[in-house]
Amino acid sequence: MHTPCIICILDGMADLPTRDGQPTPLAAARTPTLDRLAATGAAGLCQVIPTGAEAGSDAGIPALLGYDPLRHPVARGPLEALSAGLPLAPRDTAWRCNVVAPDTHGRMADPAATLLPATEQTIARIVCAAFPAPGYGTAHGGGFRFTVVERETASHAASPSSPPAPEPLAPAAFTPAGPQDVTGQYPADALRDLARHHPALHARITAANTHLADITGPDALHGLALWPWGCGHRPALPPFSVCHPAAASSTYPGRPLTAAMMAAVPLARGLAPAAGLTAPEIPGATGGADTDLAAKAAAALALLADHAVVFIHVEGPDMCAHARDARAKSALLARIDVELIAPLRTARPDALLCVTCDHVTHCGDGRHHPDAVPFLLHGPGALPHPAARFDEAACAATGLRIPSGPSLLDLILRAATNQAGA
Repeated sequence: MHTPCIICILDGMADLPTRDGQPTPLAAARTPTLDRLAATGAAGLCQVIPTGAEAGSDAGIPALLGYDPLRHPVARGPLEALSAGLPLAPRDTAWRCNVVAPDTHGRMADPAATLLPATEQTIARIVCAAFPAPGYGTAHGGGFRFTVVERETASHAASPSSPPAPEPLAPAAFTPAGPQDVTGQYPADALRDLARHHPALHARITAANTHLADITGPDALHGLALWPWGCGHRPALPPFSVCHPAAASSTYPGRPLTAAMMAAVPLARGLAPAAGLTAPEIPGATGGADTDLAAKAAAALALLADHAVVFIHVEGPDMCAHARDARAKSALLARIDVELIAPLRTARPDALLCVTCDHVTHCGDGRHHPDAVPFLLHGPGALPHPAARFDEAACAATGLRIPSGPSLLDLILRAATNQAGA
């Protein structure tokens, strides 16, 4: 009999202390189930984002799946292309493109514009026209998220309205900063380096932004713009089951370690096939604060019938923090406690349950930070190392510190393996 593992990744759950001494959203949230699990299990801090890696889900989520971001770097663009089902040849380059909202002066103000459905449809048409097949592939990941795949042949050709482009530099040599890092800049100025390194893409981004600037409405008071970043090639990750042979032999003798990813956002969904994980569609899962948490819990419980490890990713806390809405983040964490964590613990008391996050997202500045994040581990095989409750300060006070995301996964799988062999 194997010990199933449920690993909940509450994206951006952790926060930083405020200058006025107010509690973090996690500390302010009413989370009786999480508090009880922390008080009767093991709790501490995990340094998910290693020194040298940029704080973000494209480092944090792979780390929690056991992939060292420094040894196995993955870019956001290719993962989102895989999620969308876009063909991705080894030398194709995939880009994540954010729709950003400028201020009244035309400077980028909101790196993740909140859009109405009609506006999203208009933007999708503009993006498709700016990046036509067969040289390009495009996908809309919902809301402000778009993906563009630049085929190898397209990188050598400029747009029809621009002169022949010089030979571009290797895509790995340059990628624009994330949209949070260019807030306050004019799009044209911030894209100058892109013109030198990726001239064909720059020409098409510029053409698309000319049309996006003309969009006006309640969700686009001063027009919109497209910001490309997170570029890279198709990832070459070793399969999850190959990375954990000892756990596989204990849980399912003679079979590989089976794992699944419950997620709605393109990055997490794209990581699943790259790592050899099952990633079913979940009706009602939106990737936002309105996601159907009960549906995620039910789907995860069903997958435990034939998967040893189930990862559940919830994007909402990160979105609330990017919007600098501490109250919304706290309210969502309270809802997660009731609608996700409690049902999972009640339905499968025999499972090892871990709750953590991929990085800090601070409501004070709306940005990611690489600080250590809280985690709890509860269930069979988890050695007691309790916290007074589940929040950043209480988990820090236990003194339990896990040095990396892969180390946390190893701890979970060792506990499951030992329990299964007991």
